[in-house]
Amino acid sequence: MQDVRWLRLKDRLLDRGWTSRDEALHAPHDTMWFSRSSDAANLATFREKMKMAAKASAAYVDVDTDHAALHLDLVSLVDALDDVLDEPLKN
Repeated sequence: MQDVRWLRLKDRLLDRGWTSRDEALHAPHDTMWFSRSSDAANLATFREKMKMAAKASAAYVDVDTDHAALHLDLVSLVDALDDVLDEPLKN
């Protein structure tokens, strides 16, 4: 059974300019993509890892345009994860 939060995450990302191709979600600047590869995938853990990546990428925003695009995509993903995980779960 699919976790409703994964469906909400997909909707939030599509609203932020992400695209869905080949069962994967692709970032607006095409710096990354991901797919849900496990029914046991944990959104909270994923969010924490992406927050750390976004924080690390912030140091390179002014140095390299590719890193700036990556940072924007990571921030978009973290914001969507925050939205989904902060929403109350409805049955």
